[in-house]
Amino acid sequence: MGLHENDRASASVERRLEQLAALAFAAADVLFEVDRAFRIRHVGGAIQKLTGHSARAVRGMSLFDMLIPSDRIFLKRVVEAFDQGEPVRRTAVRFLRGESENTVAMLGMTVMPGSVGERLVTATILDRGFTSASSEDGFLDRSSFLSVAQRLTSVGDEKAQFNLVMLGLPQTVKSAAMQDTALGKAVYAEIEAILRLSSENGAVTRLGNGAFAYFQKVGDDPNLVAEKIVEATEVPLTRPFIQKLPLDAMLMEHKEIEKALNYALETFADERTRQGIAFENLPDCLAAANNRDRGMVTSCRNIIKDETFFQVLQPILTLKNGIIQHYEVLTRFAEGVARGIANTGDFIQIAEQIGMINTFDLLNCVKTIKLLQQLPNEIKLALNVSGRSVQSAGFASQMMNLLDSAEMKVSPSRLLIEITETRGITDFDGATSLLQWLVKRGHRICLDDFGAGAMSFEYLRRFPVDYVKIDGHFFRNAMTSGRDRILIRAIARCSFELGCRTVAEMIETEVDAALAKELGVECGQGWLFGQPVTADQLLASVERVTRIQGRSGSENFPLSRTASLPVRRKEIEKEAPPALKAKAPRKKMTARDNS
Repeated sequence: MGLHENDRASASVERRLEQLAALAFAAADVLFEVDRAFRIRHVGGAIQKLTGHSARAVRGMSLFDMLIPSDRIFLKRVVEAFDQGEPVRRTAVRFLRGESENTVAMLGMTVMPGSVGERLVTATILDRGFTSASSEDGFLDRSSFLSVAQRLTSVGDEKAQFNLVMLGLPQTVKSAAMQDTALGKAVYAEIEAILRLSSENGAVTRLGNGAFAYFQKVGDDPNLVAEKIVEATEVPLTRPFIQKLPLDAMLMEHKEIEKALNYALETFADERTRQGIAFENLPDCLAAANNRDRGMVTSCRNIIKDETFFQVLQPILTLKNGIIQHYEVLTRFAEGVARGIANTGDFIQIAEQIGMINTFDLLNCVKTIKLLQQLPNEIKLALNVSGRSVQSAGFASQMMNLLDSAEMKVSPSRLLIEITETRGITDFDGATSLLQWLVKRGHRICLDDFGAGAMSFEYLRRFPVDYVKIDGHFFRNAMTSGRDRILIRAIARCSFELGCRTVAEMIETEVDAALAKELGVECGQGWLFGQPVTADQLLASVERVTRIQGRSGSENFPLSRTASLPVRRKEIEKEAPPALKAKAPRKKMTARDNS
């Protein structure tokens, strides 16, 4: 080939590159030219907007290093699939932007013309207002996942185009011990990458208990995904358990589809029901959900009518010195009466839906007052009251009469009122009036699950609040999310300025407690400090501590202290029940159960 022919070939390649770049930028914001190792050779476009860095600063960097850690393994899987001839479709990843920020972008990929192993990668920045909410591992929350499911569901006579696939991992893989090891974390990262790559639109949600859900085209075989997981993790275990549900809705309405999908996901997430039910179609799921709901409503009515619930107490203490501030009163059910009701949160929601929450909250208040009458004067209790009850004029009148009655016989400072946001408060005037009356009377007010509901800051702005309890899942996310750490630190600072004490829920380890203190949170609650106990158990512990004090000649040992104990701590802990000594977590609980 002559010199002029070489020049013409080179010019032709350059023209093709220019055409590809023009085509890429017609739909993309940034174009990367990367080598075989995915080091960036050239970059063009809105790189500053994507990463916060200039084109010169990122040149020579690995494209993988520019992503958040959980997305790096995912991109590795994407590249492997691309090299095997599979197209890159709707691959959303998060680019690092500073210490705690990230930018969501949709990737595209093509082979670099005239070279071997080199690629052109495009990134289209997505407006967060148009992207589904996702966790740090790239999985969708339940609401966002259901929104995707609605879009993929066929209606009318149209046959299903997609399946909802639910996958449960073997017991060994999903164990807490496995997840806490380096091997376990690597295994989970591979599983997460495979599921995101296999699902339509990359939509995957975590169901808990080692279970996940994602979407596949009807003709695709979910067993192939299971095989990929077994092959990639290299752990010789039994295969994952799989169930699939065709996404065809026939004549179902939007809310009915959501209810049916929720039923399928919740049933699969529960290991007790996972393998006993086969999912045939959405109408069958809807019928089963309706039958379950009728049973749960009956159980809820009977529990309130017959008062077949009891109370347990869990301490809230100051993180700095371990002194107990008060105990939260948590609801539990007598054995066999809560048929179909999974936890206290579900019970409260049903009670609100059937209009019995006011009755339950008043009964709970009476029981709590009777508990306080039995317990030493140093002990204070926080009573959960629904946001729906707080704004009810009828409930306010009955509660005022109860607290002002001769039977009260308890100092108001010993009874705290904890507002839960299961249903949003709409009548702020009515709620504020009751809370101000309670404060004037000497009661303290707590806001429960702060950060979990949409109205948290509005409640803090309007109501006279003494304690702000940071939602347990929000706090747990702060272990890995810099963004959540910034928000919690800001909440703690804001609460301090307003004269409120902050409480972190679901503290299960010393690491959790250290993080809470680092973020400026004053108090903590969780299994590290004690599991919930009955009033009888708490009374027994007080009596045992008193006996130990008598034997040792101590007169000043504080009953309200669980940390920084004197030298006799070991002797005391041998005899004291879980309420007065630190405990390692025995099981995972819901935010309400563990708060």
